[in-house]
Amino acid sequence: MKTEMKIEIISRKTIKPLIPTPDQLRTFRLSLLDQLSPPIYGTSIFFYTSNPNERGSITSQVLERSCRLQNSLSKTLVDFYPLAGRLKDAASIECNDQGAYFVEAQISCQLVDFLIQPDIELLSRISPISDPKSTQLTSDSILVIQLTAFSCGGIAIAICTSHKIIDASSASTFFQSWTATARGYGEVVLPELLIGGSLLPTRDLSILPKPKVNLLAEKCTTRRFVFDASKIASLKAKIASAIGQRPPTNVEIVLALIFKCAMAASMSNSGHSVTSVLSQVVNLRKRMVPPLPENSIGNLLWSYQVFSKDSEIELHELVAKMRKGLIEFCNEKAKNLKGDEGFDMVFELLKEQASLMIRTTKANFPQTSVKMDPIVTKEEENDKDKDG
Repeated sequence: MKTEMKIEIISRKTIKPLIPTPDQLRTFRLSLLDQLSPPIYGTSIFFYTSNPNERGSITSQVLERSCRLQNSLSKTLVDFYPLAGRLKDAASIECNDQGAYFVEAQISCQLVDFLIQPDIELLSRISPISDPKSTQLTSDSILVIQLTAFSCGGIAIAICTSHKIIDASSASTFFQSWTATARGYGEVVLPELLIGGSLLPTRDLSILPKPKVNLLAEKCTTRRFVFDASKIASLKAKIASAIGQRPPTNVEIVLALIFKCAMAASMSNSGHSVTSVLSQVVNLRKRMVPPLPENSIGNLLWSYQVFSKDSEIELHELVAKMRKGLIEFCNEKAKNLKGDEGFDMVFELLKEQASLMIRTTKANFPQTSVKMDPIVTKEEENDKDKDG
């Protein structure tokens, strides 16, 4: 199937804000957490079927969709103006309206055939940062997008946002605003752009501890796991009964299950029990005191660690340990991540992470790192916020 699916780049262009950014907003100061974030892209891909009720040929339908997306993007970038700029250095973005990079492509297959058994290699190829020429042209771009048209008229929209300013929550705010503008109805969410930089201004990073372990040198692989909804629901009910609390969210149950399996695999490979570490990212917005608006833009996140040496630990015990770790992090650390106290807290947290990485390397522990991109419902996110 791979050889049959040929992808062809049709055009490359930049989409600029409809209204020029005022001179006083031309330099955008990042936050300390932005400054610490790596200059990599986070990618989200959305798939849309063709509309059988639309008039015209498949080619004209795709063209109309592309034009609508480009026009609405230009309008959206007026409010999200840093996304149309370029990285100036590790601490700032030059909001020069050079624009978002927009690629149009086509693939020689049906959307249903592409999705029936998703192939990781093909998924990466419909992302603009997988194309060498696009990558060369967009090295300092904040926002890169590719629209890929399928032979049936369906489309894929791959949106790559720079992690120097955009975390998952920020990306969601941008998606909501662009979607509402493109459709012509719904709430156009306006971003809160200046909160991160005012809470935690950038600093001289030369005094911060730097991990001496090169994680990029590790061999990584990607796997897709499909969990049956009824089995997940059954597990959630069983764990809720065992811990005497509300049922775990999809994120909690699936992450705990994969972590437990990873620990068992590590013990099987090494022949003895070792300390395993689960690092879980926390959205700081609702954990700060006072809470920050949901539409705050920037890297407003941090991670906490859960340790376990018992691969035989029961699933409900692991969920309880994860919840305890989250509550302790929120009560003791998250609320203090601002101002001078926040800088001191970041310094101590980085020291802890560096020490952890050095210890596990010296001990020659078999290391298992798990990265998940789970789907969380709005109700679940609200439940998590009540605990945090």
